[in-house]
Amino acid sequence: MQHHKTIYFADLAGNHRGRRGLTVAFGPDDASLFQSIEHLSSARLRKLIGVDSFDELERAAQNVSLNVNHFCKVRLREHVSSGLLTDEGAFKDQLQVTYAGGRHDPLHNWFPYLEGYSPDFVWEVYSRYCDGAERVLDPFAGSGTTPITIMGLGKTGLFSDVSPLCIHVIKAKSLARTLTCEKRREYAEKLMAIAQITRDQMVEYPAHQKLDVAYRETFGTSVFFSASQYESILRARTILDEIRNDEVRQLAEVAAIRSLIPASRLIRRGDLRFKRETEEKRGTEDFIEVFAASLELIANDVHELTPSSGSILQVGMSALENHYADGIDAIITSPPYLNGTNYFRNTKVELWFLGYLTSKADLSAFRVQAITAGINDVTKAKSKRRDGRYESEKLDLLVDEITACAYDQRIPAMVRTYFNDMHEALRPALAALPEHGRVCIDIGDSVYGGVHVPTDQLIVEIGERLGFELKDDITLRERMSRSGQKLRQSLLVLEKPSKGRVERISTRSKWQSFKTSLPHREPGMAARNWGNKLHSLCSYQGKLKPAIASSLVDIFVGDGGSMLDPFSGVGTIPFEASLRGATSFALEISPSAFRISHAKLTCPARHEIDAVLEELETFLSIYQSTDEELQNAREIRFNKKLDDYFHPETFREVLGAREFMRLHDSPSPAFSMVHAALQHILHGNRPYALSRRSHPLTPYSPTGPFEYRSLMERLRTKIARSLEVDRGDRFREGYIWQMDSTDPWPDEIDNIDAVITSPPFFDSTRFYLGNWMRLWFSGWEAADFKTQPQTYIDERQKSGFDVYEPIIRQSRERLKSGGFLVLHLGESKKCDMAEEIAKVARPFFRTFDVFSESVEHCEKHGLRDKGSVTAHQYLVLQS
Repeated sequence: MQHHKTIYFADLAGNHRGRRGLTVAFGPDDASLFQSIEHLSSARLRKLIGVDSFDELERAAQNVSLNVNHFCKVRLREHVSSGLLTDEGAFKDQLQVTYAGGRHDPLHNWFPYLEGYSPDFVWEVYSRYCDGAERVLDPFAGSGTTPITIMGLGKTGLFSDVSPLCIHVIKAKSLARTLTCEKRREYAEKLMAIAQITRDQMVEYPAHQKLDVAYRETFGTSVFFSASQYESILRARTILDEIRNDEVRQLAEVAAIRSLIPASRLIRRGDLRFKRETEEKRGTEDFIEVFAASLELIANDVHELTPSSGSILQVGMSALENHYADGIDAIITSPPYLNGTNYFRNTKVELWFLGYLTSKADLSAFRVQAITAGINDVTKAKSKRRDGRYESEKLDLLVDEITACAYDQRIPAMVRTYFNDMHEALRPALAALPEHGRVCIDIGDSVYGGVHVPTDQLIVEIGERLGFELKDDITLRERMSRSGQKLRQSLLVLEKPSKGRVERISTRSKWQSFKTSLPHREPGMAARNWGNKLHSLCSYQGKLKPAIASSLVDIFVGDGGSMLDPFSGVGTIPFEASLRGATSFALEISPSAFRISHAKLTCPARHEIDAVLEELETFLSIYQSTDEELQNAREIRFNKKLDDYFHPETFREVLGAREFMRLHDSPSPAFSMVHAALQHILHGNRPYALSRRSHPLTPYSPTGPFEYRSLMERLRTKIARSLEVDRGDRFREGYIWQMDSTDPWPDEIDNIDAVITSPPFFDSTRFYLGNWMRLWFSGWEAADFKTQPQTYIDERQKSGFDVYEPIIRQSRERLKSGGFLVLHLGESKKCDMAEEIAKVARPFFRTFDVFSESVEHCEKHGLRDKGSVTAHQYLVLQS
């Protein structure tokens, strides 16, 4: 069987019958050779053959009297048989361990990430230490050299990075690697067309005003560009925004950010800084020309690339909060060096252009999430967010020595926090890797105040403390510090020994027991009135069974832990957590459910409740509804008109109580308790209810006589019974905010053990209809029932489950290391919610388990329609 491999040459197009590459044929005798080189890029093959152009190849082949096909195979066979590493284990070409080593490789030169290494370095590390690994992770991915190279090998490259700029570049590169031949040609042509527009028509496009405002808000009066260059950059943003094809725009944006610094008054020399006078005299490249040339470079690379059989997957953001995914076979990475480099400040111009910086505060927000590698990274926010500390006598002595001579006391704090952070970043790797799985770390040491910081030795110490064994320690290159001390860049190889996979045994065993026994179905817990009586503070359609909430809190939070429910509803889950002494946080968008949750999670004082009741009673004694209030109320028509539910005098009192709540709105627990009790007695089928005979969960059309029912009498009775309920000695008051859970969460929610929630089921009961009367009482008017539901997840998820992305992302950011996001979901014939939400969560979490429980047995509580849900699902994700 014959195989073929095409090697592209820039000088072939137009000069040799329109060909862009040489196709080398491999016969049956060349099968092993083909297998060794089939994954290599054209740039790497040209390097191994020893030529840069087709003309040079022809001359080299003629000199040894071979045709070009045979010559290529001879040269390739020489390299494959000799191996790419020396016997001593040192890399032959020290340039490979720097970014510059890959400057001729496709994709690698798209964005100049100077802190990176070359694709050849990744290839050699993989070949020597990780051969056969199918899934390779880089938790500090940078510009994506590791995952992209692994993808090119036909494997799965996994990555995380805290920088949205890096993620943007990586996704553009992986896109280019996966395009079909037809798409590659199409996109290359479109990029070339954009380059032509850039050169010929740039002045016809308006400057991008929003980007201009963001510049001034972020950088103030700093002038990074000449006026003409700045104007061109704003026009380029406008051109990019008008590209309708998202994938072409993504590729073109990389060309734009690649062109910003060459056209600026700035220069990268370790850190990004303004050019000195002598550097200014050398001139600045024209942005229009650099941008056009970059578009052409990317277009050529896209055209030359062959589709990869491998894949690439983002598994998280910050490595500090990244606990990887199941099935990691190896890790190849280069974490930030402890050298003071501010990676976000170095790329602030590109982050601005892509829209990630719109104010000065944005840059600081990114730094908080990153490894502490510079003195500007030492912040109070980091100290608050990261508990725990790596205990090391060697580190203590080192920090003391630096403290004695440091010109800035942030330096010793930076050193200590750096190794704390590295401990947290490495800790989950042991559990994720198989036996003999390896972590390959490219790292360099440093000097502060004349004190040598042996970063490599301390990382080895951290690894060994965690349970790894050091398998190799190779000096990649040596360099000198400014003070003349010798420093080295090294490759550390840590291996997981044969001691079995580390598991969260207690959590797994508890979860397995839950799945096997389903305790909420057992006698006792299966009872409708199981649990604390305040669960029945107010009837509510769609409420999770307290017995299920109790089990989930027990498994994933425990006593004294901390948790959040971003869809609190009437507070069932956070209330169960509070009963166990845990710190509970809750978010709820519904004004009706918010009040019920708030009343459960707090302990209102009796005298404060009495004061609210007295004020309400006084108000009702003189209240007379206005014509407008009556008209607005009569516009609320679902099962029946509002006034069909009540005796006229009772209806007056209900309207009065609603108006009192509106006028005296208060954040106090006492106010919420009264509000929740009023909601409960609004409708039902027993004497406690103010309405004619209806249903306690949803107000079906009423029946029976119109009888006056005193609001204050029933309210006081309900309040008295509620205050008699004992919350227990362990009860801990919780915290709740009325807000949309897709909006930014309060800062108080941080470093929690679990996020446990039950969002609205897809294609099931509409909460705003099932609870319409309570929503009206909580302030909604007729128009609100048309507009407000469109802002709720119930309706928004019908357009796509991406609506959950802010919730999942923020859960990832606020959870402790190894924390859980647990979602109680509904499965129907129309939608598998767990599957859809798991797709959205994939960049942020690994799937701990998915479990379905049939609900055909469930009681309907007299409801005629409980939606199309056939099973309850438990999607358990781990950070």
